[in-house]
Amino acid sequence: MRTIAALEARVREILLQSWDPIGIAGVAAASDEYDQYVKPITTMLTTGASVDELSRYLTEIETDRMGLKSDDHRAQFVATKLREIARTP
Repeated sequence: MRTIAALEARVREILLQSWDPIGIAGVAAASDEYDQYVKPITTMLTTGASVDELSRYLTEIETDRMGLKSDDHRAQFVATKLREIARTP
């Protein structure tokens, strides 16, 4: 079974590389920009949140917290990736 720390590291990586709604993936100084979302998403994963629930959370962050227009396709893609890593031993 994957440790929580390992799962958090993968969530962080996916948020930076696949989600990245503000385009900071290549900026080393901003690599912690999405860290505040890692623990809540990890908790969602460990408690069995669905892809749709994860996707809604990501779009909520984009619109409500960042003031951006949501990208539903990207959110669904990333939510699917997140759900898959939670199933990987």
